[in-house]
Amino acid sequence: MKRRMITTATIFIFSLLLSQPSMSQEIAKYTCPMHPHYISTDADGICPVCGMDLVAARLSQAPLSAPEDIQVSEGMLQTMGVRVAEVKKTALSRKIRAFGNVQANTRREVVSASRLEGWIENLAVTAEGDTVARGQLLYQIYSPELVAAQKDFLASLNIGNKNRINATEQRLRSLGMQRTAIASLREKRELLERIPVYAEDSGIVQSLEARDGAYVKPGDIVLKLQSYIDVWVIASIVEQDINDVVSGIPVRLNFPSAPSAPATGIVDYVYPTIDPVTRTLKVRIVVKNEQGVLRPGAFADVAFEVERGESLTIPSEAVLYDSLGSHVIISLGEGKFRSRKIQIGGTTEGKTEITAGLNESERVVVSGQFMLDSEANLREGFAKLAPSTSLLNIPLSELSLDTNDIALIDHFVETAIYFHEALIDQYDIDPHYLSSTITAGDILSKKFPNTRLQTEIVKMQQVLIDVQNTDDGNSLASQLALLTQALSPWLLQEMPTHYHALGIRLYQDVESGHYFIQQGDSPSNPYGSGSVRNIILPAKSPSKKTPDRRMAPHAAHR
Repeated sequence: MKRRMITTATIFIFSLLLSQPSMSQEIAKYTCPMHPHYISTDADGICPVCGMDLVAARLSQAPLSAPEDIQVSEGMLQTMGVRVAEVKKTALSRKIRAFGNVQANTRREVVSASRLEGWIENLAVTAEGDTVARGQLLYQIYSPELVAAQKDFLASLNIGNKNRINATEQRLRSLGMQRTAIASLREKRELLERIPVYAEDSGIVQSLEARDGAYVKPGDIVLKLQSYIDVWVIASIVEQDINDVVSGIPVRLNFPSAPSAPATGIVDYVYPTIDPVTRTLKVRIVVKNEQGVLRPGAFADVAFEVERGESLTIPSEAVLYDSLGSHVIISLGEGKFRSRKIQIGGTTEGKTEITAGLNESERVVVSGQFMLDSEANLREGFAKLAPSTSLLNIPLSELSLDTNDIALIDHFVETAIYFHEALIDQYDIDPHYLSSTITAGDILSKKFPNTRLQTEIVKMQQVLIDVQNTDDGNSLASQLALLTQALSPWLLQEMPTHYHALGIRLYQDVESGHYFIQQGDSPSNPYGSGSVRNIILPAKSPSKKTPDRRMAPHAAHR
């Protein structure tokens, strides 16, 4: 079943190549009545899909506008599901993800320190963590020096000399007597032997350095108050993102320990140095905390919202990658297509910035482009080969694969296991981990051009690229089904002994018919709660040689 599916896909691409027009306007062709997409020049040929005799067909086509163009009929475009999108300017906003920790806002810290020698009495705050309101009595202090200064002040009030009153009042303030106590002294004109000290701000007692009856000297700290009406989140961003994060930009926040906490904040300060060990830069974010639900040390998930202005963009799924860089398939109209190299910038919300290679209003293929791209790459080689001798007809098992080649193919098997585990354990795919697998495909495609292996590799690479450009869990399940379908010939027909020895098992969801790969004999269905069927791998492989290779632990993807 699986070999037949791959052969059909191969013939599908091959038929595109044979359908290219020659220099003449009228070309005699032969096609299958049941599968009109298959075109041949062999009058006595049969359809490789259903075995029916071919019938004559005459196609009238205009010559291509350039040698590198490819042309596909309208019916074929519908069969391939080709969709196009316009290149247009879009206001991009980029999200930069980071993690941080809640810390106290040191601007909200208040220190109560003694300005004179004396003794602490009637200490109202007895322990760290006590809540203090603004204006609340903290303690009283007895100081002979302050008593003498009060006597001078009261004497100046009795005399009525304004200059002397101001001078003695200024001395009381310099000794640490607060305005409230001075106002009471002025009003009652009674000596205060024990001077009250009131809280100048609200907060929580962070540290208590003195006890009731303790002797203090000028400069001694009695207690520290810390307000948590707002807090800081200190986040670390990677080095390549530092130019996009500046003071004043908004930030989205999520606190697992405080779901009701504010979900927004503002970048207050970007630290000037990069940590030489972690290669990250610290950023300080101010967050409101009127309810007091955010506590120092709490974890924060941070997303910086960076506006990047208007740029040329295309849907991210339109971008194709190879060893030479990025390219797209552009639509020229009337069924004509062309591959073009491009340079890309950032990617956000399914849009990719184009820095060179495309102009506004041009149209690019966003669905079915990987098949058009395969044809564009292989068309010249296929034109020189007759259908009976095409490399596409060579079985995969007859390719000269060495141990390194098998190791590169195993990257795709490991990725399928990684997708399965991500769906079962419900964690997000890290797009960076897929890059090595895509690169492995480029190496195989370069070594085995114009072969069925290259065709299958291109399809699997497109699956990985689609996963890189989306974070939809339902889409990941669909991509897993496509990836496993492309891999099933290797497990069932080409190298079953190799994968069986590695503990790889192939299962099928009975309801949907989708396959999935995992290690071990206890299947976990990533497509739902339905029953699964174990696909027994054949005991022998048609390959002449099975490389002895241990598969790298796929848990390292996490």
